[in-house]
Amino acid sequence: MESRTQYILDAFADLRQRITEHAPFDQPDLAEEELDFLEKWDDLMKNIQENTHDYTFDAQEVLSRFIRCYANLVPLIKRELLWFVGGECLHFLGDEEIALYQQLEDHLYELDSQNKSYDISKEISALRGTPTQIH
Repeated sequence: MESRTQYILDAFADLRQRITEHAPFDQPDLAEEELDFLEKWDDLMKNIQENTHDYTFDAQEVLSRFIRCYANLVPLIKRELLWFVGGECLHFLGDEEIALYQQLEDHLYELDSQNKSYDISKEISALRGTPTQIH
């Protein structure tokens, strides 16, 4: 799996796990709206794993719905996920963030053109000047 796709999959999987620690997703009996949302999320995860050609549109829809319906949980989203998914999700990024992620894109393009392998998480941390987290 291409590194960007893997990053997106990992970010969605991490977010999916983290939201279960917060209301309303931490309840034993979820409302139909939440069940439907999680079903769409799980379908998205499958589409990302299968690298379907249109998974980014589904990802945009899931993230936009998440932001609209669960605003209190938005801080759990890795900001770069909004960038990588693109589309409507770019509206949720500030100008400084967009500039940072454009720098990231330029750097990743440079690494790709030199056929150098990289870890996107480490490249993001280096660009931000923050140490990488050990998982």
